[in-house]
Amino acid sequence: MDAALVSDERLRVAFALSNLSGRAKSWAYTPEATTPGCFASWSQLCEQLRAAFLPANYEYRQRSRFLACKQGRRELHEYIQEMRVLTASLVGNLPPEHVKVTVFMDGLRVGPDRTQRFRVQASTMEKAIQIVLQEEYSHKQARTPATVWQSNPASGGAPTGSSGNGATNRPVRMDLGMAEQSDIRCYGCGKLGHMKCACPAGGLKKKFSSKPFGSRGCWQKPRPRNQGNAGHQ
Repeated sequence: MDAALVSDERLRVAFALSNLSGRAKSWAYTPEATTPGCFASWSQLCEQLRAAFLPANYEYRQRSRFLACKQGRRELHEYIQEMRVLTASLVGNLPPEHVKVTVFMDGLRVGPDRTQRFRVQASTMEKAIQIVLQEEYSHKQARTPATVWQSNPASGGAPTGSSGNGATNRPVRMDLGMAEQSDIRCYGCGKLGHMKCACPAGGLKKKFSSKPFGSRGCWQKPRPRNQGNAGHQ
């Protein structure tokens, strides 16, 4: 039986008493056993339960937590769940809907969902929650990249790197048959037109000295072009 479907006051009280546990169950069944029908209505049961187990400043604490609730680094669903729990705990003096909407909007993290909420006016907090959830879903769908599958004719339309009956982890060789000869570069000598395995220079780059050396192997300062060998005669 669902509690929301119970309309009779006596049935609601009996349903609530059957779901109590611990100290609350002992407290409720003791007067009910001595004086049957002591809880005449649902509101009377709730009031006596709050007076017996909740602290005196419980409503003030919950209201302070509700007004200071922020999303921070949490996910949007976690923030919405906490706001709903705090709103349900304010049973004594419920704040008006425009106050709930203002507190909910002020606690949202800066982002597309908050911007959309400022554009669309909502009369209740639940409507504001629905607007924010729809905007977050649309934003995530727009940022999701589409996966492009390239078909391989040799494998019967299967994606590249996988066989027709299932995916495989084996590497696929690069097909250089369609590549032009002028686009192939040798990684040995750095020239175009051939690969390293067919390099005429053996795949080795020519290394030139950055400094001129003389016949004796020591470094010599280069002479100007307008001077000949007169200085050495």
